[in-house]
Amino acid sequence: MSFEAIPRDTRNIVLGAGPLAAGLGFYQVAVAVFLPLEGISITNLGILLATLGLTAVAFSIPFAILSDRYGRKEIMLVGSTLGAIVIMIPGLSSNFVILEISAVVGGVGQAMYVGTWNAYLADTTTFDVRPETFSLSFMTFAIAGGMGTFLPAFFPLFGTNLLTAHRITFIALGLVSSLTAFTVHNWAAKTRRETPRKGILPHKSLGLIMKFSAANLLIGLGAGLIIPLIPTWFYLRFGVTDVFSGPLIAASNIMMGLTAVGAPRVARRVGLVNGIVMTQALSTVFLLAIPFCPSAVVAGVLYVIRSVLMNMASPLSDTFLMNMIAEDERATASSFNAVLWNLPNAGSTVVGGSLLNNGNLSLPFYLWSLVCYVDHILLQNFPEEYASGHRKSVGYLILRSTAFSAECWLSFDVSGVAEFALPTRFYDSHGPLRFLLTPSTP
Repeated sequence: MSFEAIPRDTRNIVLGAGPLAAGLGFYQVAVAVFLPLEGISITNLGILLATLGLTAVAFSIPFAILSDRYGRKEIMLVGSTLGAIVIMIPGLSSNFVILEISAVVGGVGQAMYVGTWNAYLADTTTFDVRPETFSLSFMTFAIAGGMGTFLPAFFPLFGTNLLTAHRITFIALGLVSSLTAFTVHNWAAKTRRETPRKGILPHKSLGLIMKFSAANLLIGLGAGLIIPLIPTWFYLRFGVTDVFSGPLIAASNIMMGLTAVGAPRVARRVGLVNGIVMTQALSTVFLLAIPFCPSAVVAGVLYVIRSVLMNMASPLSDTFLMNMIAEDERATASSFNAVLWNLPNAGSTVVGGSLLNNGNLSLPFYLWSLVCYVDHILLQNFPEEYASGHRKSVGYLILRSTAFSAECWLSFDVSGVAEFALPTRFYDSHGPLRFLLTPSTP
């Protein structure tokens, strides 16, 4: 698969996210080891991580609404800059108050940058190249993030103690991560709208967002039962520590990124909906097999295969959602979707931890498999033609009805095709009623 069809500036923006992704990959792994060594209690470490996550969730929708109304570039620029600064903080201070403030700032930065990301990629690409664009995005974040998690393996080469090696790396990666803000500043297109949409809720696409997010919510719910606890499961099941599970997870992330290159080919052969369901269904087979593995090595291999297949659906899912949503509601849709994934994911992790603590080492895998099956049923209710963007054009359209009257909206995508749509409250079995008009229509 070639990424040359992706617009050059958009491709530069995606590749430019690599430094920040590497910095965040290191940050997320290293703080759990470094801060306790600096004297931060495990309880306070939990507070810091919870603050970061909850702040990101709390601010993601407000910033997404601002992005949809007033443009993407400025919000992405500020968000990526804040992210680079926060990565440096642990290398500069071990004061809990300063770290807590940085966690709040980091959550705000994450909400600004990540919440706007998918919407910006959709705004600057056409239907035909969106699968490649989102695959390249997924590859960049997965591979760069995986490389960041590997960095502690090189600390013995630093010729200094572990704490100093961490400090140097935090500061260095913070500086390197600022390159992402530089790429946004140089190559991101301004998408500010002349007439910003009004209201808080994405009224054009709300029904579709909630329907799609219901399926995504189930994935978050199921994943939370075991994925955050995989190192713990390997320890309880096989007695191996993070010396085994840490490199395993890093290798899994890198493999996910490398194999995402095949996602667009899958979409073109079987369609977006079938591609998502097929890859997730295959991953469920390997998920169910993990509890029966005789050794950590075999379980690790199956875990990597499962992760690759499950996450191959991620760029397809992003493309799927962005294709369906009105342009001025994309960031809000993306943030709604993320929030409805993260909240049940966090809650189900508590359930999964309780199950493991009580010795139920297989039950989380079975429950997640069941949740995946329900998710597949929900996804198959979406018509392929609607999500793929391959709709037929009509040259002339007359709407006559005495049953209702409604304002209609007209928008042009980047390929020059105009879309004429009734508000989403008028549904048929396939979603909102939509009609396409070519610019040459009389």
